[in-house]
Amino acid sequence: MSQRISDSYRAEHSRLLKFIRSKVSRIEDAEDIVQDVFYQAYSSLNALEPIEDMVAWLYSVARNRIIDWYRKKKPLALSPDDEIGIVEIVNDSGLLSEDAITRDLVYEAVMDAIEELPVEQRSVLIMQCLEGLTFREIAAIDDVSINTLIARKRYAIAFLRKRLESIRKIIDNKK
Repeated sequence: MSQRISDSYRAEHSRLLKFIRSKVSRIEDAEDIVQDVFYQAYSSLNALEPIEDMVAWLYSVARNRIIDWYRKKKPLALSPDDEIGIVEIVNDSGLLSEDAITRDLVYEAVMDAIEELPVEQRSVLIMQCLEGLTFREIAAIDDVSINTLIARKRYAIAFLRKRLESIRKIIDNKK
């Protein structure tokens, strides 16, 4: 089994890193998550049920690790140029509950919605809301005006709100 993990590491490491890197902007964080994924694979060697599809299992673990990584990020205090963030949108949606399963589904829906954003909107949203960069810092990195970044973030926030509202309607209709 450890040979299987070694083979998977050699075959999937770069693709898995690229997948994680598309969700996490800092390469150091993405590399840490990759290491966590393979550590969990190694730790699962003695599991009662063998892992049948190792690649699918690795990506599933990676996705969960990315969600955990975002959850650990502390919500940032609002400043004049940071009127709202992802945490506030989720809190305002009314979808969060004490139920861990529901909470996980809401966070997964948010992650899915973020993945659907155009690259420019996703990038500014992640850098500003989750990594704590200011619009000025992002403008210097991306060589884009602050007004453009603010507009991109507003479009991203509007999309996330709309997605959470549609989830809310589905839940309300099932009651």
